[in-house]
Amino acid sequence: MRLSYMTNAFAPLVGTVAGVTTITENGYLTLADEDVLLAEVAAGGYTHFDIFEGNIARYAEAPEEFKALMAKHGVSLLGVYIGGNFIYPDALPDELAKVDRITALAKSFGASHIILGGGSLRAGGIREEDHALLGAGLDKAAEIVEGHGLVATYHPHLGSLAETPEQIHKLFAASKVGFCPDIAHLAAGGGDALELVKQYRDRVQYVHLKDLSESGEFMPLGKGILPIAEIVTYLKESGYEGDWCVEVDGYSGDPAEACKVSYDFLKGLLV
Repeated sequence: MRLSYMTNAFAPLVGTVAGVTTITENGYLTLADEDVLLAEVAAGGYTHFDIFEGNIARYAEAPEEFKALMAKHGVSLLGVYIGGNFIYPDALPDELAKVDRITALAKSFGASHIILGGGSLRAGGIREEDHALLGAGLDKAAEIVEGHGLVATYHPHLGSLAETPEQIHKLFAASKVGFCPDIAHLAAGGGDALELVKQYRDRVQYVHLKDLSESGEFMPLGKGILPIAEIVTYLKESGYEGDWCVEVDGYSGDPAEACKVSYDFLKGLLV
């Protein structure tokens, strides 16, 4: 079991510049120097980190620089988040080419997990076939990831085709992809996070932990209303021996404090 912290907590989220017009380059990017991001993770007590696709893509031509940063801060890469639309057949080959390229790079940096996100919402509304298209696209992406020897999971997310419990059920009925439950996103989407984790326990291969306030703001662990400890305990007692990631993005307070507070909350549970 390894515990990671997601670096997106420490700076704004943007898209990669080339991705504006080039699907194979499209991706998420935390707008900060990776040296700063890894320093914050290490200061919070963590020895592993997750990061967005765009941040490691910066080092495709200078891999030793990124490896040196990890060594400098004493942290190791655990997971990389890759986003995609996955529902547009003409664009899918280019999206899968990106998955292949980023996964290979992630593997070279020692990662074990690729977290797949997305499922585009059409301007005209969701079509009947969209969840089947998303499921098929994710299965192809997962096959690529697993071909590199990494674990592929899907992260249901607000603002995607898998926001509500009903949408999550439709997707999982159309796909074999593994499940990365983000506890706060499941709850904010109207679900009972613990019940969804129980229902799809056999798919859970990675877990994102964050809390949620009554008003819907993402919070450090233990500072919101969600039964984080109960969910962690359930997974452990059910035999889950996989990895975990703490993610406190979108928090209005001090991100460095949130990082440390969340680590302290997990003492006795995971650390």
